[in-house]
Amino acid sequence: MNEKLEDFSRFDPFLGTILKMGKGRLKIYLGWAPGTGKTRRALLDLNAMKERGVDVVIGWIEENLRPDVFRLSEMFETIPPVGIHIGSESFPEMDLEFILKRRPSTVFVDELAHGNVLGSRHQNRWEDIEEILDAGISVVTTLNSMHVQDLSEAAGGILGYPVQEIVPVDFIKRADEVVVVDLPPSELTIRIREGNVFPKEQIERALKGAFRESNLIKLRGMTLEFMAKVLDSQLTRQGGKKGVYERITVLVSEHTPSLERLVGYAGNLSRRMGGELLVLHLRKISFLGKRSPPDQEILSRFQQEARGAGGKFSILWTRNPGWTLWRFIQRTKTTRLVMGHAGTQSPWRKSLVRSVLRYFSRIDVEIHLIPTLGQPHPVESAPESDSFLPVSSGMKGRLTLFLGAAAGIGKTYRMLQEAQDRKTSGTDVVVGYLETHRRQETQQMAEGLRVIPRKMISYHGLVLGEMDVDEILRLKPELVLVDELAHSNPPGFLNKKRYQDVLLFLEAGIHVFTTLNVQHLESLNDLIEFQTGIRVHETVPDSTVLLASEIVLVDLTAEALQSRLMEGKVYPLQKVEEALRNFFTKNNLTALRELAMQCVLGGGRGRVIRSGRGGRILAGVSDRPEDAALIRRGAVLSDRLNLELCVLSVRREPGEGLYSKMLLDLTQSFGGIFLSEVSGKKWNEHFVERCHDINPSLVLLGQSAWRPGFESTAEIIARNLNQFPLLIIPLDIRDHVVEK
Repeated sequence: MNEKLEDFSRFDPFLGTILKMGKGRLKIYLGWAPGTGKTRRALLDLNAMKERGVDVVIGWIEENLRPDVFRLSEMFETIPPVGIHIGSESFPEMDLEFILKRRPSTVFVDELAHGNVLGSRHQNRWEDIEEILDAGISVVTTLNSMHVQDLSEAAGGILGYPVQEIVPVDFIKRADEVVVVDLPPSELTIRIREGNVFPKEQIERALKGAFRESNLIKLRGMTLEFMAKVLDSQLTRQGGKKGVYERITVLVSEHTPSLERLVGYAGNLSRRMGGELLVLHLRKISFLGKRSPPDQEILSRFQQEARGAGGKFSILWTRNPGWTLWRFIQRTKTTRLVMGHAGTQSPWRKSLVRSVLRYFSRIDVEIHLIPTLGQPHPVESAPESDSFLPVSSGMKGRLTLFLGAAAGIGKTYRMLQEAQDRKTSGTDVVVGYLETHRRQETQQMAEGLRVIPRKMISYHGLVLGEMDVDEILRLKPELVLVDELAHSNPPGFLNKKRYQDVLLFLEAGIHVFTTLNVQHLESLNDLIEFQTGIRVHETVPDSTVLLASEIVLVDLTAEALQSRLMEGKVYPLQKVEEALRNFFTKNNLTALRELAMQCVLGGGRGRVIRSGRGGRILAGVSDRPEDAALIRRGAVLSDRLNLELCVLSVRREPGEGLYSKMLLDLTQSFGGIFLSEVSGKKWNEHFVERCHDINPSLVLLGQSAWRPGFESTAEIIARNLNQFPLLIIPLDIRDHVVEK
């Protein structure tokens, strides 16, 4: 075997499989519509494999290629199509027999969902690919999400016509790697208008009909949500944390009014959070072991309410409801529990709510307590999808954010690609700050772009090159590229953070392209720490991200990123082993990919929601640093549930507390209101009084781990405040092992 290939196969899973006997490896580039760039991205990655010595051929590629994609395809051996004769006509199809005879290491097959003509060896192209894989040949292919079996019906509803060519979801799940190829809907609209997607005679019909921008936004959201669920399932199978996909369990009883309210509330919550709904009914086993089934009418009612809310219904018999509920939550990876509010139930010590608050603080589940005696504040339904058109940020310049799961994923390269396209179209583009990390392909992609020289700063005996903000403002280009948005500026700069420099550019009417890793998003700081064990200190406020006119997902599988890491393309080789052990584990990277997809989805929601909120979420905090987690969680919920964020800080002594400034700044970075109040009363008494004054739609409280003999503040408030929905969040169950 080639020594060069042997070296790479140790850490490249795709290449390693190619060089072994057995089935081939399947990699799918998934787009959400025609024209997103799937074929181009696949050919670029295949060329990198070819340069490493892998035998790569093209088995099938679309005929009408863009010039840049055609040039890429010319780098490969292409197997000519075979003609299938029907009557006097001949139809070109992939030459499956020749591919099997030629036996390349890897074959590229465009258009996975293609239906073969009558007389072909198989009815569908995906069946051809199955035979190729069974022969030990690896396959790289492309697919639009509308052709995935589980998405085709929804896609047909969006497009206004049935999707004909379908790929079974089991075939997709078989893939070793699925990479999402993303593009802002507005950019795809431009590509369509320029004739790069459909023939000229079809452009107007496409833009006014099936592929109008509002439909493109829906298709994109559908695709990202599907892939986030796939990654979440993959993460839990790998033995990772419960993932970031929301699973909401609602506990119901036979009391009909409370059943309707609880399931209705949980159903709306699951739709707004983009998660799965589980409806659970617990029935007591008698002392003698008898299990009495519910009345048939009641059972039918349970099932009807669950179906109506889009949930799954379960009944469990138990002698210990608290223990059974705990086990159900752990087994189903539930992230939120919705249950009826016991309030002043007597005796309180015997209530299930008390048991849940006391013992569930040890696991990562958020508890919603919903009043069932009165009508709770509703969780607003999601806006109609047509309203998901970008809302103006109020800035003169437009911000485009290239978002990735981690360092080395290709954000800077993708940003430079788009910048080169803009320059070709006549836009005045300058590089304000670029960090190539000495990657040759990144440096080559930057060639030809005008670079603003860095401003040299002396700091602790070092000379640092920083972005020259003043010079960029003086030149006022149409578009400036600013790499690494989360960067902290050295002392002496006008702004402490680079994102503040970017805000200056936007206010001056300069458009900005910038890059960001998802772990630097402020509202995800605690969730990132929970998933990875690492506290990230350089963060960017969500309010800055929500200014983005476009968020572009730059996706790469965990295996491919680990391969890049081992090649020294991310960090110096001496740091690779430590990185793979800590932050760059497969579980961490899978979770970060899922978070990045959820963030792109949430970014679209946020731009719509901030244009008008209904109701208020009230978070109660003290002067302690751990309450920052509560504010971050409140910020996420305020965007998802269309509620204004309000934070109430109660202190006994006048004057500024030790952490008051930090909590104030954090709240304001999310666009929230911070109320700082001094009271001689107990914290919980003052907070309950203010809840009645403020009349929030949702009350948010932190719950520390239970200490024997003590009743937590959350327990006391839950016992005395039963008029409002309460959300109790565990605060101190995490062990922070590494700081970054």
